[in-house]
Amino acid sequence: MISFIFLFSLTSARVIQSNPIGFETIEAKPAPEIVNNDASYGNAVDFSVPTSPAIMTCLKKAKYQTVFIRGFAPAGSGSFDMNCVGSIRNAYSAGLGIEVYMTPQPSSSYQGYQQLDILYNGLTNNGITVRSVWIQVTSPSNWPNNPTANVNFINSIVSRAKQYGLTVGIYTSQYDWSQITAQWNTLSSDVLLWYWNVLGSGSSGETKATFDDFRAFGSFKKASAKQYAQVETVCQMVVNRDVYAVGIPAAAAEKTSKTENGKIVVGGFVGN
Repeated sequence: MISFIFLFSLTSARVIQSNPIGFETIEAKPAPEIVNNDASYGNAVDFSVPTSPAIMTCLKKAKYQTVFIRGFAPAGSGSFDMNCVGSIRNAYSAGLGIEVYMTPQPSSSYQGYQQLDILYNGLTNNGITVRSVWIQVTSPSNWPNNPTANVNFINSIVSRAKQYGLTVGIYTSQYDWSQITAQWNTLSSDVLLWYWNVLGSGSSGETKATFDDFRAFGSFKKASAKQYAQVETVCQMVVNRDVYAVGIPAAAAEKTSKTENGKIVVGGFVGN
């Protein structure tokens, strides 16, 4: 998630970070223009850095329909990422769909469910209604070498999110899931999957912007989103690039940000 960008000091390039530690110092270069003509996919970017209204408007004009924004950062014991509030408002103003992801801190004194509470309360206290949340499960070196404990930690987050009535998704890969959870295959079947598959940073490391390379693993029988490019610049911002299934052609163009009782709604743009 390059970003899904996040991390407690991620040592894997498969992280969603705009500045993944897994890569050496890399100069991000402009991403190729979108040429995906398959209407069954929507285009998105994910990031964890602050944004401006102009950047979000630029993304919209560049044919991106949705943004994945980090709402929980793993530094220290983990905390609400205040940068997400401004980014969510900017994305809403630009007419983009908005999804929120969290990079949890498995070594924190906070339980998994408490970290979800911090994210949820941080958003709602800032006038943002949450419909779904994505949980980053990548970079095995940042997780305890204890699959059972890791499964319990992840399940704690998932269970709490469901108590709030949220749709839940996981950002991971077959390798990450195997190393961190020992191929846990009893996760609820209604949990969505956002997987990553890149060969390296920049356009030369991109894989196809489709799900053609997806293979079932764990409890995941299908994918809702895929990160196919990392560490590229779009609208002068370093991002990772993604595609997601929209089911009905043109649905991506119709799913834009909305409000409910005067509050911006995030989530529900991918996988539903």
